[in-house]
Amino acid sequence: MCFPRVIRAILWLSFWILPATMTFGQSSIQNFQPIESQGELPSYLKQCTSSVKSELYSPFLNSMFKQGRIMYGTSMNQYIDNIADNLLAKNPDLRQQVHFYILDAPEVNAYSLKNGVILINTGLLAQVTNEAELAFVMAHEIAHFSLHHTSNQNKEKTKSKDFVSDYLQNHQHSREQESEADKVGLTQYFKDSPYSREVIDGIFDVLLYSDLPFDQVPFAKSVVETDFYTFPENYFLKTVSNISDRSSVVDTFLTHPNISKRRAAAKALVKTFPTDQKKTFVQSEELFHQIQNLARFSCVEHYLFQHQYDKAIYNIFLLQQTFPDNEYLEKAMVTAFYGASKHKNFGASSVITQPYKTVEGEMQQVCYFLSKMNRLEYSLLALRKAWTALEKHPDDPYLQTVVKDLIGDIFVKQKKTYVDFCDYPQGTKLEDVEGEEITQNSGNSKYDKIRQQNYNNKVLPDPKFKTANYMLVDFHQDSLFKDLVNDAVVNSSMYELLDNVSEKHLGDQKTLIFTNPVYQIYDNSTLINSARSKKYSDNLSKMMEKSTKKMGVTPITYCGVNMKEMNTQQYNELAKMQRLHKDILNGGGIEMRYHTSNYVQDILSTHGSKMCLVNVTRQPYRWFSLDKIFLIIYSTACPYTLPFSIANCCFMKYETNIYFSIMDLENGVFESKSSYNQDSPMSRAYVNGFIYKQLEQYIKGK
Repeated sequence: MCFPRVIRAILWLSFWILPATMTFGQSSIQNFQPIESQGELPSYLKQCTSSVKSELYSPFLNSMFKQGRIMYGTSMNQYIDNIADNLLAKNPDLRQQVHFYILDAPEVNAYSLKNGVILINTGLLAQVTNEAELAFVMAHEIAHFSLHHTSNQNKEKTKSKDFVSDYLQNHQHSREQESEADKVGLTQYFKDSPYSREVIDGIFDVLLYSDLPFDQVPFAKSVVETDFYTFPENYFLKTVSNISDRSSVVDTFLTHPNISKRRAAAKALVKTFPTDQKKTFVQSEELFHQIQNLARFSCVEHYLFQHQYDKAIYNIFLLQQTFPDNEYLEKAMVTAFYGASKHKNFGASSVITQPYKTVEGEMQQVCYFLSKMNRLEYSLLALRKAWTALEKHPDDPYLQTVVKDLIGDIFVKQKKTYVDFCDYPQGTKLEDVEGEEITQNSGNSKYDKIRQQNYNNKVLPDPKFKTANYMLVDFHQDSLFKDLVNDAVVNSSMYELLDNVSEKHLGDQKTLIFTNPVYQIYDNSTLINSARSKKYSDNLSKMMEKSTKKMGVTPITYCGVNMKEMNTQQYNELAKMQRLHKDILNGGGIEMRYHTSNYVQDILSTHGSKMCLVNVTRQPYRWFSLDKIFLIIYSTACPYTLPFSIANCCFMKYETNIYFSIMDLENGVFESKSSYNQDSPMSRAYVNGFIYKQLEQYIKGK
């Protein structure tokens, strides 16, 4: 009789104590890095992603897996599995059929696939307020699977829609199916579990306001201002827009429809449930918050490589309220302002922030502020963040590169001089600094300005100065900072000359890194033919690999093609390189030190830093367009062109674009960039030929 008791005691300890004492390793909050999968790559996951002919195959799962966004073996996975065990304690057969994984996606959502795979987004883990809320969502997704709501989904998604965006952003089931899944999930799985029914109302709030940040805290001006300078009052909103009541919103495009009706039905249903010994947290509350914080940090990381810098800045600010001295958050804030500055200087600031009028709540202040700053203010604010961080971490190569790049933007590209920046705080009057040994601006010639850069001189306040002229006060006299500025100015002409006469090519390096070529074929202006796009992308990838070998260079591929033979280390490397690929693509051709390159140094030290990126799109013109109207008008004046005009108007035209580039990841510099555009669908052979030619020219240094 004692032996079973001992076994039960051991099982009890393993269930309750081990999760609470789980080590977070590389996922620690202070030195956070993108979470990596651990352990052996699940054989079931391989089966669901390897063969299109398999009944278990899912195109959405395959796409996410090839991008390295499916996570397994982590502390978050263990946490989810423990909840699943609680929900299905009385359904052991069903527990064997469902397989839970974490999806690296900031959307507040979860997905049930027909093969029994259920994906839980990091965005959902970041936003739920307790374990029981998460348990209800999981019970709901289990019900979708058991009710066969997903049986025909995958076939529909492969025909014409961009199924990846559709899955991530929109709901997948009808209103009837959602309501049925609520009912079955509650009565068959949630009711007999140890979770409290009191959380049901809360989870519907999470779904209803899923697009909002982690919290609602007024954005502090101290994030962007100091005692030495302030921005004009019109850079800040006096009041932000209130968050609207969404209880009666039309929910056609929400991730989960029928929120209000489902909430009422669920609350009525759970009134009959027993309440004894039900808990909000079955696993420890401390562990829940550890998991939640990991998920929130992961969402910030996602915002950074997606270049959604407004979301990144505000959510970093929120996390810094809890983790004020966190090293990762400090560097992440540097990345956000640096990236925003590079986009602003490149003339592409509209892609990194939402129009402030479309944003509700406290984050609207961030979007408004970013919309008001000019190029110089962006660069200076980013430089302030980077320099302050570098003073704390002087050996950090990323921060060193960012500081030098921003100094180059300000003092070389924007042609500012050292005397454009005051040595006294904003608001200081001239009479307040009388008696000091200072040199006023005595001339405007280049030589006058050079003389005024003498280290013993100080720049006086000037009535013409604006906020930007005071943004370097606190380190304007720092000798190291001065040296970096002088080096940038003195060396800029030499670097420009060397750039013009040098040929950038592979040189002695005999490896070249490849990620998935982006090949998108549109059936119309918005819908991607996913099946053809995938096929063309895989074929192009194989051609590039074979061609590179013929040219005597070893291709290092991170395309997720040979998934059957992949192990966890290779999968984690794939995930890193895919994030870097996304980061560069979202940069839109901007030369900068990309944030995600920080995490691939081990790969670069082994395989070199040269990475090839290819993007091909084929999109049809609309049947009715301005160019066709102008053509018809022209034909009325020149009747002999009428047959040509009719032919152009009657037949569908296509626009095909090819972009080819090779980047030095260490420096963030494109060593080769070329593109081709044609107003007709080019054959795959022509596309392949163009890419082959660019590879040959780069590798051979032509």
